[in-house]
Amino acid sequence: MNQIYDLAYYFTVNVLRKPEHNTARIHNACQSIQNLCGVGWTLDALKAEIDAFQRDYPSLLANIYHLEEVIGNKKPPNNLIEEDVFYYHNHLRITSSPSKLVLNKETRQYERVEEEFFLEMKAFFTIEDLLKYWYESNGMRSTNHHIKQDTGRFKYLLDFYDIDEVLFMIDIAQQQRALFDLRPLTNAFQLEKYVEDARKKIKEKQNIHLLKGINHVIPRKVV
Repeated sequence: MNQIYDLAYYFTVNVLRKPEHNTARIHNACQSIQNLCGVGWTLDALKAEIDAFQRDYPSLLANIYHLEEVIGNKKPPNNLIEEDVFYYHNHLRITSSPSKLVLNKETRQYERVEEEFFLEMKAFFTIEDLLKYWYESNGMRSTNHHIKQDTGRFKYLLDFYDIDEVLFMIDIAQQQRALFDLRPLTNAFQLEKYVEDARKKIKEKQNIHLLKGINHVIPRKVV
Protein backbone atom coordinates (compact mmCIF):
# COMPACT_ATOMS: atom_id res chain seq x y z
CA MET A 1 0.00 0.00 0.00
CA ASN A 2 2.92 2.35 0.74
CA GLN A 3 4.12 2.05 -2.85
CA ILE A 4 0.62 2.86 -4.13
CA TYR A 5 0.46 5.90 -1.85
CA ASP A 6 3.92 7.02 -2.94
CA LEU A 7 2.89 6.91 -6.60
CA ALA A 8 -0.41 8.66 -5.84
CA TYR A 9 1.47 11.38 -3.95
CA TYR A 10 3.97 11.72 -6.80
CA PHE A 11 1.18 12.04 -9.38
CA THR A 12 -0.88 14.49 -7.34
CA VAL A 13 1.79 16.69 -5.78
CA ASN A 14 4.85 16.45 -8.02
CA VAL A 15 3.16 16.14 -11.41
CA LEU A 16 -0.19 17.88 -11.06
CA ARG A 17 1.24 20.42 -8.57
CA LYS A 18 -1.61 20.06 -6.10
CA PRO A 19 -0.99 20.88 -2.41
CA GLU A 20 0.20 17.93 -0.36
CA HIS A 21 -2.52 18.51 2.22
CA ASN A 22 -5.14 17.76 -0.47
CA THR A 23 -5.70 14.27 0.89
CA ALA A 24 -8.91 13.77 -1.12
CA ARG A 25 -7.01 14.07 -4.39
CA ILE A 26 -4.28 11.73 -3.18
CA HIS A 27 -6.90 9.21 -2.01
CA ASN A 28 -8.61 9.46 -5.41
CA ALA A 29 -5.29 8.73 -7.11
CA CYS A 30 -4.72 5.74 -4.79
CA GLN A 31 -8.08 4.31 -5.82
CA SER A 32 -7.29 4.84 -9.51
CA ILE A 33 -3.94 3.09 -9.14
CA GLN A 34 -5.54 0.12 -7.37
CA ASN A 35 -8.15 -0.15 -10.12
CA LEU A 36 -5.53 -0.02 -12.87
CA CYS A 37 -3.34 -2.58 -11.10
CA GLY A 38 -6.41 -4.81 -10.97
CA VAL A 39 -6.51 -4.95 -14.77
CA GLY A 40 -2.83 -5.69 -15.32
CA TRP A 41 -0.91 -2.45 -14.85
CA THR A 42 2.19 -2.41 -12.68
CA LEU A 43 3.33 0.56 -10.59
CA ASP A 44 6.46 0.94 -12.74
CA ALA A 45 4.41 0.95 -15.94
CA LEU A 46 2.00 3.53 -14.52
CA LYS A 47 4.83 5.82 -13.46
CA ALA A 48 6.36 5.55 -16.92
CA GLU A 49 3.03 6.63 -18.44
CA ILE A 50 2.73 9.52 -15.99
CA ASP A 51 6.25 10.70 -16.76
CA ALA A 52 5.68 10.42 -20.51
CA PHE A 53 2.45 12.41 -20.28
CA GLN A 54 4.15 15.09 -18.19
CA ARG A 55 6.95 15.31 -20.75
CA ASP A 56 4.78 15.29 -23.87
CA TYR A 57 1.70 17.25 -22.74
CA PRO A 58 2.73 19.72 -20.01
CA SER A 59 0.06 22.22 -21.06
CA LEU A 60 -2.72 19.70 -20.31
CA LEU A 61 -1.69 18.89 -16.74
CA ALA A 62 -3.73 21.74 -15.23
CA ASN A 63 -6.93 20.14 -16.57
CA ILE A 64 -6.18 16.58 -15.38
CA TYR A 65 -8.05 15.24 -12.37
CA HIS A 66 -8.10 11.43 -12.67
CA LEU A 67 -5.14 9.20 -13.48
CA GLU A 68 -7.40 7.39 -15.98
CA GLU A 69 -7.32 10.56 -18.09
CA VAL A 70 -3.57 10.05 -18.47
CA ILE A 71 -3.81 6.34 -19.24
CA GLY A 72 -6.78 6.67 -21.61
CA ASN A 73 -7.55 3.50 -23.56
CA LYS A 74 -4.04 2.09 -23.39
CA LYS A 75 -3.67 -1.56 -22.54
CA PRO A 76 -1.24 -2.77 -19.86
CA PRO A 77 2.18 -3.54 -21.34
CA ASN A 78 3.06 -7.23 -21.72
CA ASN A 79 -0.62 -8.25 -21.71
CA LEU A 80 -0.87 -11.42 -23.80
CA ILE A 81 -4.68 -11.41 -23.94
CA GLU A 82 -6.12 -10.19 -27.22
CA GLU A 83 -9.45 -8.41 -27.20
CA ASP A 84 -12.45 -10.36 -28.53
CA VAL A 85 -10.52 -13.66 -28.71
CA PHE A 86 -12.13 -16.76 -27.20
CA TYR A 87 -9.52 -18.84 -25.38
CA TYR A 88 -9.74 -22.50 -24.40
CA HIS A 89 -7.06 -22.88 -21.75
CA ASN A 90 -8.50 -22.69 -18.25
CA HIS A 91 -5.80 -20.30 -17.11
CA LEU A 92 -7.13 -17.68 -19.54
CA ARG A 93 -10.77 -17.96 -18.50
CA ILE A 94 -13.08 -17.20 -15.59
CA THR A 95 -16.05 -19.48 -15.11
CA SER A 96 -18.67 -20.43 -12.55
CA SER A 97 -17.75 -22.67 -9.63
CA PRO A 98 -18.79 -26.34 -9.61
CA SER A 99 -21.91 -27.22 -7.67
CA LYS A 100 -21.36 -27.93 -3.97
CA LEU A 101 -23.21 -29.46 -1.04
CA VAL A 102 -24.16 -27.03 1.73
CA LEU A 103 -25.64 -27.95 5.09
CA ASN A 104 -29.09 -26.43 5.67
CA LYS A 105 -28.98 -25.45 9.35
CA GLU A 106 -32.75 -25.62 9.70
CA THR A 107 -33.38 -29.00 8.09
CA ARG A 108 -29.94 -30.44 8.95
CA GLN A 109 -29.89 -31.78 5.41
CA TYR A 110 -27.27 -31.20 2.75
CA GLU A 111 -28.51 -29.30 -0.29
CA ARG A 112 -26.83 -28.92 -3.64
CA VAL A 113 -26.09 -25.30 -4.51
CA GLU A 114 -25.27 -24.37 -8.08
CA GLU A 115 -23.94 -21.05 -9.32
CA GLU A 116 -25.52 -19.88 -12.57
CA PHE A 117 -23.15 -20.75 -15.40
CA PHE A 118 -20.95 -18.06 -16.92
CA LEU A 119 -17.81 -18.14 -19.04
CA GLU A 120 -15.63 -15.08 -19.48
CA MET A 121 -12.10 -14.39 -20.66
CA LYS A 122 -9.54 -12.88 -18.32
CA ALA A 123 -8.78 -9.22 -18.90
CA PHE A 124 -5.05 -9.74 -18.71
CA PHE A 125 -2.39 -12.44 -18.63
CA THR A 126 1.20 -11.23 -18.70
CA ILE A 127 4.57 -12.69 -19.53
CA GLU A 128 5.13 -12.79 -15.76
CA ASP A 129 1.99 -14.93 -15.37
CA LEU A 130 3.28 -17.22 -18.11
CA LEU A 131 6.66 -17.61 -16.40
CA LYS A 132 4.94 -18.38 -13.08
CA TYR A 133 2.86 -21.08 -14.78
CA TRP A 134 5.98 -22.49 -16.46
CA TYR A 135 7.97 -22.71 -13.23
CA GLU A 136 5.03 -24.27 -11.39
CA SER A 137 4.78 -26.89 -14.15
CA ASN A 138 8.40 -28.01 -13.83
CA GLY A 139 9.15 -27.24 -10.18
CA MET A 140 12.06 -24.94 -10.98
CA ARG A 141 13.28 -22.43 -8.43
CA SER A 142 13.73 -19.51 -10.76
CA THR A 143 16.68 -17.13 -10.50
CA ASN A 144 17.08 -13.74 -12.17
CA HIS A 145 19.15 -15.52 -14.81
CA HIS A 146 16.37 -18.05 -15.48
CA ILE A 147 13.72 -15.32 -15.65
CA LYS A 148 15.75 -13.24 -18.11
CA GLN A 149 16.57 -16.28 -20.24
CA ASP A 150 13.03 -17.70 -20.26
CA THR A 151 11.45 -14.31 -20.92
CA GLY A 152 13.44 -14.16 -24.15
CA ARG A 153 12.56 -17.73 -25.05
CA PHE A 154 8.82 -17.26 -24.51
CA LYS A 155 8.79 -13.97 -26.38
CA TYR A 156 10.35 -15.85 -29.30
CA LEU A 157 7.70 -18.61 -29.08
CA LEU A 158 4.90 -16.04 -28.88
CA ASP A 159 6.02 -14.62 -32.22
CA PHE A 160 4.92 -17.92 -33.78
CA TYR A 161 2.25 -19.33 -31.45
CA ASP A 162 -0.59 -17.72 -29.49
CA ILE A 163 -0.81 -17.88 -25.71
CA ASP A 164 -3.48 -20.60 -25.86
CA GLU A 165 -1.13 -22.87 -27.82
CA VAL A 166 1.84 -22.15 -25.56
CA LEU A 167 -0.06 -23.01 -22.38
CA PHE A 168 -1.36 -26.27 -23.85
CA MET A 169 2.17 -27.08 -25.06
CA ILE A 170 3.40 -26.72 -21.48
CA ASP A 171 0.63 -28.97 -20.14
CA ILE A 172 1.12 -31.70 -22.71
CA ALA A 173 4.93 -31.64 -22.47
CA GLN A 174 4.86 -32.18 -18.72
CA GLN A 175 2.07 -34.77 -18.88
CA GLN A 176 3.84 -36.84 -21.55
CA ARG A 177 7.20 -36.67 -19.78
CA ALA A 178 5.60 -37.74 -16.49
CA LEU A 179 3.96 -40.64 -18.31
CA PHE A 180 7.40 -41.93 -19.33
CA ASP A 181 8.91 -41.14 -15.93
CA LEU A 182 11.07 -38.37 -17.35
CA ARG A 183 12.07 -35.20 -15.52
CA PRO A 184 9.88 -32.15 -16.23
CA LEU A 185 10.86 -30.07 -19.20
CA THR A 186 12.92 -26.98 -18.30
CA ASN A 187 14.01 -25.78 -21.74
CA ALA A 188 11.17 -23.69 -23.19
CA PHE A 189 12.54 -24.00 -26.73
CA GLN A 190 11.75 -27.74 -26.63
CA LEU A 191 8.05 -26.97 -26.23
CA GLU A 192 7.74 -26.63 -30.01
CA LYS A 193 7.89 -30.42 -30.27
CA TYR A 194 4.45 -30.54 -28.65
CA VAL A 195 2.68 -27.93 -30.76
CA GLU A 196 0.70 -30.40 -32.89
CA ASP A 197 -0.57 -32.22 -29.79
CA ALA A 198 -1.50 -28.85 -28.31
CA ARG A 199 -3.47 -27.91 -31.41
CA LYS A 200 -5.29 -31.25 -31.33
CA LYS A 201 -6.25 -30.62 -27.72
CA ILE A 202 -7.54 -27.15 -28.58
CA LYS A 203 -9.53 -28.61 -31.48
CA GLU A 204 -11.07 -31.20 -29.14
CA LYS A 205 -12.15 -28.48 -26.72
CA GLN A 206 -13.53 -26.40 -29.60
CA ASN A 207 -15.70 -29.32 -30.70
CA ILE A 208 -16.93 -29.99 -27.14
CA HIS A 209 -17.75 -26.32 -26.61
CA LEU A 210 -19.58 -26.22 -29.93
CA LEU A 211 -21.69 -29.26 -29.03
CA LYS A 212 -22.55 -27.78 -25.63
CA GLY A 213 -23.30 -24.36 -27.10
CA ILE A 214 -20.69 -22.64 -24.97
CA ASN A 215 -18.23 -21.69 -27.71
CA HIS A 216 -18.64 -18.01 -26.88
CA VAL A 217 -18.45 -15.68 -23.91
CA ILE A 218 -21.39 -16.07 -21.51
CA PRO A 219 -21.32 -13.09 -19.14
CA ARG A 220 -22.20 -13.52 -15.50
CA LYS A 221 -25.47 -11.92 -14.53
CA VAL A 222 -25.25 -8.84 -12.36
CA VAL A 223 -27.69 -9.04 -9.48
